[in-house]
Amino acid sequence: MRKKSVASVTMLAAWGLAWLAFFHVGAAIAAGVDCGPVSNTSADLPRTATIGTNQAGTGAHAMGTALAAVGSNHTPISVRVQPHSGPNAWISLLQNGELEFGIINTIDSYMAITGTGNFPKPSPALRVVSGGVFPFFTGIFVRDRSDIKELKDLRGKRVAWDYGGHAANQTFLNAALEIAGVKPSEVIQVRVSNMADGTQGVTEGRVDATNTGVGIAIDEEANAREPIRFLTVPNTEAAAKILAKVGASVAKAPASAGVKEGANMIGYPLTLSGSTKVSERTVYTLVKAWWEHLGEIQPKHPLLKRWTKETQAITNFTVPYHPGAIKFYKEVGVWTAKHEAQSKAVCQ
Repeated sequence: MRKKSVASVTMLAAWGLAWLAFFHVGAAIAAGVDCGPVSNTSADLPRTATIGTNQAGTGAHAMGTALAAVGSNHTPISVRVQPHSGPNAWISLLQNGELEFGIINTIDSYMAITGTGNFPKPSPALRVVSGGVFPFFTGIFVRDRSDIKELKDLRGKRVAWDYGGHAANQTFLNAALEIAGVKPSEVIQVRVSNMADGTQGVTEGRVDATNTGVGIAIDEEANAREPIRFLTVPNTEAAAKILAKVGASVAKAPASAGVKEGANMIGYPLTLSGSTKVSERTVYTLVKAWWEHLGEIQPKHPLLKRWTKETQAITNFTVPYHPGAIKFYKEVGVWTAKHEAQSKAVCQ
């Protein structure tokens, strides 16, 4: 189905304006972020905890599964994974206290806590637990035999669009098009329901290109059906300025399905979130277990090699850190004056 929806373009333009006005890594975040205290003051650990992720085969699911296994093995808490179509699908559960944790990037985090983008209601309970995987790579891929060689060649082609619960996918796609000088109206927009649907659309020939995570299982599955190729992002000052508006940057990616070693992709933080409805002791206990047993997490998926001690307390967070996480990171000496400054900027 071909789609050039005025409503979709209007909504995406609004996202762009929101980011121009409100978000820049390392800079002050716009007012409106709720920085209230933890409401769960229990000293008892829960019997179970759940991590919301994307579908199986995605980087978020791999990350959640590894954390759940290590958390269950080294704490009294039984941690499980609950796949969803994207953060939009589980954020209300976290806000209501029906879900303890979720895998979400810094862009979706800000839109979720403020109720902007395609998050219709603010989720003020959202908190960062760990900076997680950085950089997590995203990019646009095509069939390897496609005549699309560069981002600018997407003009006039069928491009997966909307992505349902994966709002950030559309944000990164728009940024890539802007880098290439291609307007959204210059591509044939084909609505897909989520990231996996876009990937399947390329392999089935329904679309010519889609945006997705780099180095994840669904890429490998697609590549096994027919070789795929990710389009390189130019490492220019102009590209850097465009990506900075959405908290991302150009970064060299490791070799993976459709990506040659050192190819330039879009990199950004993929974080683990929690909420104010999860107690400080619960978060502290799990963060400590994940820190101390890092050697059990990293081998579970190639992506998790970028889950390091250096990336747990990032300084470009867009929503407040959970006090249970801050307590632990202060104990191990990785919470610094830069983190305090960013906290003040987020909570102004």
